Amino acid sequence: MKVRRAVHQDIPKIAEIHVKSWQTTYQGIISQEYLDGLNIEDRKESWRRRSLEGTFVAEDADGVFGFASFGKQRDERYSTYDGELYAIYLLQQKQKSGAGIALIAKGVDYLIEKGYQKLMLWVFEQNSAKQFYQKLQPSFVVTSQFELAGENHNEIGYGWELSILNNHVQRIKSSASSNNERKK
Repeated sequence: MKVRRAVHQDIPKIAEIHVKSWQTTYQGIISQEYLDGLNIEDRKESWRRRSLEGTFVAEDADGVFGFASFGKQRDERYSTYDGELYAIYLLQQKQKSGAGIALIAKGVDYLIEKGYQKLMLWVFEQNSAKQFYQKLQPSFVVTSQFELAGENHNEIGYGWELSILNNHVQRIKSSASSNNERKK
């Protein structure tokens, strides 16, 4: 598995992953009608209209199976956090493979290289992925509410100083490498 910068040719696969991940991850959290209405072609168009700057993909011999997108923080309420993880999604069968931490590591490197100091992200309160973020020991946690498809949802915002998050990510990657070596 490797992580690299996304290129224009990745957009169809990114769109597919985006839709399929929402449909599996948010089942029972977001209305089924909304999830069933998600459309890969619409998502492709949405991705074509934005810059791929700060977007990375995870791929293996079978092709691209995950992506993450990073950039300038968008929520004015938390302006002390200058960077944001906008999205990170993996196809369900590739989750818990180490790709999530590899994507985060690439994004953290990117943000540090661009001069960002702190990172924030938002996750649905009911999303089990919040445990993944909690393992990275956020120094800031806040809850908020937003409306989607006519329903109110709770979300959790996690924040880190990038240098500290980078240390946590490297520790987890190193631990995973050690475990893989012992299995050989």
